[in-house]
Amino acid sequence: MARAKLHLICGNCGCNDMWSYWIDPRGRDIDGELVPAVFLSCGNCETLHDLADTASDRSDVRKG
Repeated sequence: MARAKLHLICGNCGCNDMWSYWIDPRGRDIDGELVPAVFLSCGNCETLHDLADTASDRSDVRKG
């Protein structure tokens, strides 16, 4: 598995270097299981992005 540098580009303004993140411990109910919600915020335009909108949850892979 390659470990490439992750590149994030805001879909609203195009900024790629002013990111912060926030994890909502209350999470979301996905198929009856509570999963933490991860939000990314663009520091340039303040757009809030939900990581689950573009990435799938693979936490079940780690459970073995």
